[in-house]
Amino acid sequence: MKTVIDWFLAMPLTKIAVIAIFASIGAALPKDLSPRDRLMTFFIGFMAAMVFGEPLREVLSMSDSWAFGMAGILAMTGRNLAVFILRASRDPVGSGRILLDFWRGKSGK
Repeated sequence: MKTVIDWFLAMPLTKIAVIAIFASIGAALPKDLSPRDRLMTFFIGFMAAMVFGEPLREVLSMSDSWAFGMAGILAMTGRNLAVFILRASRDPVGSGRILLDFWRGKSGK
């Protein structure tokens, strides 16, 4: 069984660079996050793209030329999910209420 280090080193360096750039841009965008939160969103975006990039590309039957674009999109998506969770965790009851109201079709008025 391959170790995580072997798996990481088998990735092309250019793909890792694209993922790191997109995750960095995503971590720098929100102005209301602390440095710790920015680092956390970078790491989550980076790992989402590294872990789910190839399996998702294969499931969608995309050619190898889509690999870098898919990696960038997944890095930003993972970062967005991390920011949502961080913001929701600041007020979990209020966030849960908003999500339930949205699910039930009630407006946020």
